[in-house]
Amino acid sequence: MSNVINFNLVKIFSLPLILYMVLIGFRMNGLQPTMEGQLGDFITALNFLFGSFVSYFIFIFYILSPHKLSKRKSIWWWLMCMLLAIMAFDELFMIHENVGYFLDTSGTGVLLFYGFLLGLLLMFDLKETFVRETFVFLLLFLFFALLSQGADYFYGEGLIVLMGKNISYEQFGESFGALSLSCAVITIAVRQLVGKEPSLA
Repeated sequence: MSNVINFNLVKIFSLPLILYMVLIGFRMNGLQPTMEGQLGDFITALNFLFGSFVSYFIFIFYILSPHKLSKRKSIWWWLMCMLLAIMAFDELFMIHENVGYFLDTSGTGVLLFYGFLLGLLLMFDLKETFVRETFVFLLLFLFFALLSQGADYFYGEGLIVLMGKNISYEQFGESFGALSLSCAVITIAVRQLVGKEPSLA
């Protein structure tokens, strides 16, 4: 029994443990990722982290629940938490740009890889994915993702002026896209918390 409790504690603290391991690994190698400083980047990262933290909360809910719940669901929530966290850190620390530079190519391939992983997670339970409110937010995410990439490709650092302030087309699209994706994930979380279990049981 005590081994089960200890293993559950390891799972519960898996996110901070991974973050500290990455931090220590980077610092031991003298690495410091390039940080983006635009306000839009921080807002986009916060929107991704919003969904990531909710996913982590649901993961812990499954771990600590006294009822026997699906292990596949808890793994799904952990993976979603990790993916959204990585996308948030990418927004802050220019991960896909640096990977693209290292591989002598554009960073778009990394973004497509994120999209591929997200697609795999969403395909895990299509009934849940195609529930109306979730699907609408996913469509909004796709729209804003394409909008931000298109704006970056066609307009570069193009700006719109809102109340006398310059706002990048790309950042505008990215921030709303991140919020839409997090909202899609949260609609799934709410349904599970109120007992409308999806088909993974």
